[in-house]
Amino acid sequence: MQVLELTRDPNVSIQKIADLVQNDPALTTKVLRTVNSSYYGLATPCPSISRAMSLLGLNTVKSIVLGFSLVETTKAVGLDARFDLESYWRRSVYGAASARAIALTMRALDPEEAFVGSLLQDIGMLAAFAALKQEYTDVLAEGPADHDQVLEHEQLKLGFDHARVGRQLAEKWRLPEQIQECIAHHHKADRSVAHHRTLVQVVSLGGMAASALNPRRDPQKLGQFVVVARKWFGIEAARARELLEQTAKGAADLTKTLDLKTGDKPDLASILGMANEQMAEAQEEMQREAVELKQKNDELAKKTITDGLTGAFNRAHFDATLRAQAAKCKGANQPISVVFLDADKFKSVNDTHGHQAGDAVLMELTKRLREVADRVGTLCRYGGEEFVLVLPQVGLDRAARVGEILRQTVCKTTFDLSAYDIAGLSLPVTISVGVASCEPGTATADWTPEQLTQAADECVYAAKQAGRNRVRQYGMATTNAKGAMWNVVVVDDDKFVCRLLQKNFSTRPEFRCTFFDNAEEAMAALTSTTPSQRPHLLLTDLNLPGMSGIELTKSLRGRAECASLRIVVMSGDSEPSTLEKMRFAGADMCMDKLELSGNFAAMAQTLGSLLSRTRAA
Repeated sequence: MQVLELTRDPNVSIQKIADLVQNDPALTTKVLRTVNSSYYGLATPCPSISRAMSLLGLNTVKSIVLGFSLVETTKAVGLDARFDLESYWRRSVYGAASARAIALTMRALDPEEAFVGSLLQDIGMLAAFAALKQEYTDVLAEGPADHDQVLEHEQLKLGFDHARVGRQLAEKWRLPEQIQECIAHHHKADRSVAHHRTLVQVVSLGGMAASALNPRRDPQKLGQFVVVARKWFGIEAARARELLEQTAKGAADLTKTLDLKTGDKPDLASILGMANEQMAEAQEEMQREAVELKQKNDELAKKTITDGLTGAFNRAHFDATLRAQAAKCKGANQPISVVFLDADKFKSVNDTHGHQAGDAVLMELTKRLREVADRVGTLCRYGGEEFVLVLPQVGLDRAARVGEILRQTVCKTTFDLSAYDIAGLSLPVTISVGVASCEPGTATADWTPEQLTQAADECVYAAKQAGRNRVRQYGMATTNAKGAMWNVVVVDDDKFVCRLLQKNFSTRPEFRCTFFDNAEEAMAALTSTTPSQRPHLLLTDLNLPGMSGIELTKSLRGRAECASLRIVVMSGDSEPSTLEKMRFAGADMCMDKLELSGNFAAMAQTLGSLLSRTRAA
């Protein structure tokens, strides 16, 4: 206790502690004998306590002193045959030797703290026996032979356990906090405080090594030591085997040095032989688990990116694949194409034959599409009866040929649904196909993945409008499925509305927009461009600063170069007199500004139809 008291002072001198220990000649002799033993492996003999502390450090000498003090204190317990002191010391000594060896391997904490924490881990059992004698002996006698299960049995029978008693005793002795943690949680290291958990885990693992080296040679304990060593500290099986050898040798040295009885030496050869067998079995088990884990992970990954009904990739995988492939192709200056496919009149299948038949059609459709698609690109179910194929490094013409092959593959024979448990039902199925490409050196080169998808979808719409069961492709530079690539001028001084329109138009690759906030600048731009660059459509707000939308319309209609220009006036005023003024000025159409911003898809179709018609003189 005096040594502990002195070592609490960080400024205490080595000589002061040496003088204290040397007051007890018997203790001095034991400490020097231990220091000079093979366990510490000094190159030259050490003649004094102060020299020992200089060579091995204060903590090492302190741990030796505590060890001998603990042995002396428990001698009286050993006189009472009711307590199995031999088994107690076996666990403590083997655990301490192992904990020290593990700490030396890790090089991340003080091996002497691990030694002391392990040596004192079961001190609560001695205290419980000293206080309760026969009662505690009876509890241990009727309890489990496995020491790891004693804690729960003590709780059940006594309402407390030796770990709790040991912690309170350590507090009374004012032992360091980390040693208190080792005593309190050596059976449940995960409950220790975070900043001492590594030390407690080392002590706990040392206890597992002691159990593995028990003469009973329990394979389960040996396996536990190997598995936990890898889990906690990344110690591989071969190194765990070496630690067991070091533990056995170190425990034999300590037993002799401390003059203790710890029972028969373990049959190390048999235990290590069993360890080798377990290592081989563990390796096989690990390999098997790794294969199973990979299979499970592959299956889980597949489920997250595939459609449950058809087995094709899902919409999320399409989005990710298109983004990645588009970036890759753009970086390599290569084209990328999207083929959009939609089953014709699919709703009638569900309405006439039921959803089971509809599901069967989708599965058979996927099967036929993949016969071609899997060889050239990535096929995904976009939603409902819509599918989409990503074709990296493929230009528009070749993509259109792929689309035509897919169309023919689907319609060449009727769908026999008997293979899907729907006997006697055979249906003709066709698809409409839209194809669009981002090609270097063309107007589509800078399309976003969203614009590319939208263009292919628009082409599907065109294919359906043309009678279904056909392929329509988007023009490489100047044309699309519905007509020209339209140049649009938007005039509005409301910045918020302009941002909304800019965002909406960016999703429609057939429109290319320029924005102005006043009629005067728009007028100059509209009349100064060459014929090939002139806008096709003017979208102007009714109320503008300076020249109004109606005045701008009148001015443009008076100019020959704007004869084919389509003019749409935007306004929130739907009064008949206002609409009449707009028409009289020469506007082709009037649109509600809120509806144009909020229901853009419908408005865009209306604008497309307007632009597709030849304007009357």
